[in-house]
Amino acid sequence: MNERRQAAAHVFVADLTQPVLSEEDMYHLSKVLRLRGSEVVSASDGRGSWRMCQYRQSTILDIEASEIREAPQQSRELTVAFAVTKGDKPDLVVQKLTELGIEHIVPLITERCIVRWDEDKGSKNQIRWQKIAREAAMQSRSVTIPQVHKVFLSLEAFVATQGADVAFAEPGGQSIDSAISVIVIGPEGGFTHQELALSQRRVSLPGGILRSETAAVAAAVLMSQQRAQHG
Repeated sequence: MNERRQAAAHVFVADLTQPVLSEEDMYHLSKVLRLRGSEVVSASDGRGSWRMCQYRQSTILDIEASEIREAPQQSRELTVAFAVTKGDKPDLVVQKLTELGIEHIVPLITERCIVRWDEDKGSKNQIRWQKIAREAAMQSRSVTIPQVHKVFLSLEAFVATQGADVAFAEPGGQSIDSAISVIVIGPEGGFTHQELALSQRRVSLPGGILRSETAAVAAAVLMSQQRAQHG
């Protein structure tokens, strides 16, 4: 990470053997960051592989004397599912969960959500959130891009894909430990009794009654911390 942190920029490319910048990334490096020729740039495929390159004021990065490296694999992948709120708060959640190293980000429409979407609107937002995740991964010098899943239109549908591993963030639950890898964050009105009956696992978060976006970030911090400490 230290080497990537010292690079002038971090980018994602389709092929590390021939790293070619997208037009959007080329514009960002040349016009926004105003990089000069020969400045060092780190490049990743978004799946854990990366290498150091040199920027040549071209869409093609120079890979001379640079080897492809693999980041250590995580012992387990982490998932945070969150009830979608109005406005741009979900954008912030996706950004922060990416920075904290969450691999799977799952937007939900729960019974008490104010937001009501159909599959078409959910798909459009999924595409936008995946772009936000990519940008956040670039900013944080991550070598993996999380998967922003489709918007589940009910909590029941999401739990059906996860089985008994799902833990609901609820006051009075157990502390988050290394056994927890999937956490669901409800809306500010909380879960209904019917939704809570879908899983028996409960975890508590620090502080009082948190806003949904705060709860998602708090859960991600604690999960990432437990994984780092216990594998």
